[in-house]
Order: sequence, then structure tokens, then C-alpha cells
Amino acid sequence: MALAMRLMFSNRMTNFEVMKKFFALIMGLSGYLVQAQFGPQQDITNNADGAQSIFVADLDGDGLKDVVSANRFGDNISWYQHLDGEGNFGTQILIDPFQEPKNVYVADLDGDTDMDVLATSLAFDQLVWYENLDGLGNFSNRIIIYDGDSPTIGSYNMVAADIDDDNDLDIVMANDFNGVSWFENLDGQGDFSARKPISTNTSVTRSVFAIDIDGDSDLDVVANGSSGVDRLFWFENLNGLGTSWDGDFLETTSYPGQAFCADLDGDDDVDIITSTPAADLVAWHENTDGQGTFGPEQIISTNVDFPRSVFIADLDNDNDNDIITGSSSDGKVAWYENTDGAGNFGPQQVLTTTEVGVHKVVAADLDEDGDLDVFSASQNTDTLAWFENLTILGVEDINAVPVTLVPNPVRDILHIKTEAPITSIIVNDVLGRKLLEHQGDQTTLEVSGLPKGLLFVTVISDYGMGIQKVVKE
Repeated sequence: MALAMRLMFSNRMTNFEVMKKFFALIMGLSGYLVQAQFGPQQDITNNADGAQSIFVADLDGDGLKDVVSANRFGDNISWYQHLDGEGNFGTQILIDPFQEPKNVYVADLDGDTDMDVLATSLAFDQLVWYENLDGLGNFSNRIIIYDGDSPTIGSYNMVAADIDDDNDLDIVMANDFNGVSWFENLDGQGDFSARKPISTNTSVTRSVFAIDIDGDSDLDVVANGSSGVDRLFWFENLNGLGTSWDGDFLETTSYPGQAFCADLDGDDDVDIITSTPAADLVAWHENTDGQGTFGPEQIISTNVDFPRSVFIADLDNDNDNDIITGSSSDGKVAWYENTDGAGNFGPQQVLTTTEVGVHKVVAADLDEDGDLDVFSASQNTDTLAWFENLTILGVEDINAVPVTLVPNPVRDILHIKTEAPITSIIVNDVLGRKLLEHQGDQTTLEVSGLPKGLLFVTVISDYGMGIQKVVKE
């Protein structure tokens, strides 16, 4: 929706008056129209040989989010240190030369408040973990949780979650060979039980998610698989202790690849989204009653060529959940805006089409600017990448006095053109924080030291004020 605005001010405005008007503008409109805009692809590494999985978490306790990956063809689990808070990463740090790893997951498994690493191996049908020994990213040798039943292929995906409600993290695993199982954290310190089956009649299970589906305050499990027919399943944790389960299934077009769960329609219960690689389809199922009764597939996109990964996150800061997809054959990472908060999604918005073999997409606030950035792991390009979220408030430029700012985007020097003599220039970020102020008439502004992202530049003269948006590169 176009928003026509024109504000006139007295010719003697104090900075306080200017800031009052600026904050009124931002606060009044920030809830009205918010858009997510992403910067270009930034590669973390191009040497993640056969990258299968990516996870974003602070491994070294410095307050910056690092990246962990499973590199299948490189036969290793590795991590990459976030160096500066601006998205620049160090070289690969080896955790373990683990043969054909498939997935990684990061969580505090031993209750010591630092982040440990979980991994699965397709080649050895293993589930393992690595203790973060000092909270600085120095990891233990491989600790085997499960050494599989299949001699060739098996352990695929896993999550850490408190299945038995004893305030520590257990592990739920999807396995090609024996379906869905969980492993109890016996002492809260990472001593895990033998495999405890959740399903006994499913196979080819490659995706798993633990969440409260039926609103009874314990964790249920969602998984894909086959029991003669390819389906999406959810398993109710009947007693909240993980010792009794009941399964149900959702009808899907074809074998669902990955499942992800969150509230998509704003009714405070958990819906499910799936990628369907063979059908080139991404769809969601509404939890119609909050108790695990699901409606039919609702298609989000068919413009995806072999979608392997989906993720749910609020990318545009409008308090509803949007969708991210990674499709392998077309190398596409894309997102879809939840336009009304009720599960009606806008058109595909493409971040890249160069990451052929993308296996995983996730979201996290890497640069701590209050919005969620997007990450991808791509097998064919050996690339881990991120895309900066430059969330833009839907505010029209305000020109009581016409002002032109060039170049835009800007890296170093911003040139200011206006017909009236300038008395001061103020630069704010999207949260209204003042980053820079200059007094007097000038036609250039040095901005190289300002943070990257969306900035609001206020130009004040004796005749009024103009506010314009500038993207700092």
C-alpha cells in the first residue's frame, strides 16, 4: 500500500523536537508495514566438502554465533568461528574426522551451560556426540550413543529435547532402517540409554521434530517415513515420560522429505510444513483443533526443484511465521511471506539460485541486529553461506525540503543535495538509535564507520526537514 506523507515544521526546530517527530514516525509505522530484504550471498566457506547440514550457535562463549557443519564427502564434522560480529568467519576447525556425516545438532547435553555437538553418520549408522570441554570450542573425542543395526545406511537426523520431562535433554533420532527412536539422558550429564523405539512399523525415516502437538504440555514427535505407504506421522507421548506412544498419520502427495513445526495461522497451536522432493512441492497442514487433528495439504509452492529443506521463522518482524526453502536441483534458497498471519503465503522471493545441491536451510540472528538472517549448506558447491536480513520498515521518504542522497546503497561517502542551506544531519538506525550527528552546512557525510543495514538520514534546514532511507553496505 502506498503511503503518502508530508510533514512541515517550524523553521527553528530543536534536536529534541526532531527526535520526537522521528520516533513518532518510526513507532507509528513500524507495525503498519514491514518488509524483509536480504543482502547478497556471503560465503562462510567453499571448502565444506559435500556439506549436508549447518547449525548456528555460540560454541566458544564469546557471545557471537558460530557455525557447525557436517561435511559428507570430506568425512568430517567441523566448526567455523565468527570473528567480529559482522559475519566474517575463520577457517575450518576440525571436531572429528567422522565418515560420511549426515546431520549436526548443537545443544547443552551435559548441563554445564556450554554448547555440545551431536552428529549422525550414514556410512556407519551411528549417533555420536562431542563434549565442549572448556566452553571455548575445544571438543572431546567421539562419544558413541548408538552403533547401528544396519551395516550400510541408517542414522539420518536427530534433535535434542526433554522427552521424559526430567529437565535434561534427551535425543530423538530418525533412522532409515528402524524408524523413530529416542535415547534417554540418564544423569543429565550426557550418559545416554540404549535405543527406545517410538515407532516399530516405519522405515525410511529421515526427518524428526519434537514439539507439543496436542497441547498437553509434553513433547510429541513428528517424523516422515513409510509403513507400506509414504506418509507423515506424529506420535503422541501418552504419559509425558516417553514410555508409551500412539501414532497417527497425515496424508501427503508423496514421500515427505523434511518436516518443520510451528504456528503458521496465528491460533496458538502447532502446524506442520513439509518439503516433498519427488513432487517438487512445499505444503503445510493446519492443526485444526489444537489437539493434533490435521487438515489436508495446503500448497505453498510448486516452484521448487527437489526441495530438501524447509524452515519456519519470522523474517520480516511482523509477529507471524514465514517460510524458508532450499531446493537442491535448481540451487534455490527462497522465502515466502506469511501475508496475513493466517497461513496465506505470498510469492516466492529468491535469495540465490547458485547453490545446487542445497541440503539445509536455517535462520538465526548472526549480526545481532534484531532480525533473522538465513543460512544454507550445499553439497555440490561445498559451500556454507549466509544472507543478511536488511529488514526495511515500510516508511516513505519525507521531504518537506527536497533532499537527494547518493549513492544508495552507500559504502564510504554519502553526497547530500538540497536546495536549502543545511543546519544539521542526523543518522539513526531502524530502532531509532542515533549513530551520527553533524552540525552546519555540508554536502558530504563520511559513513564508512557506521554499521551495515538500513539507516534513516534526517537532513534539517531553516525551512524544514527531510528523512530518507539509505542502505549502508
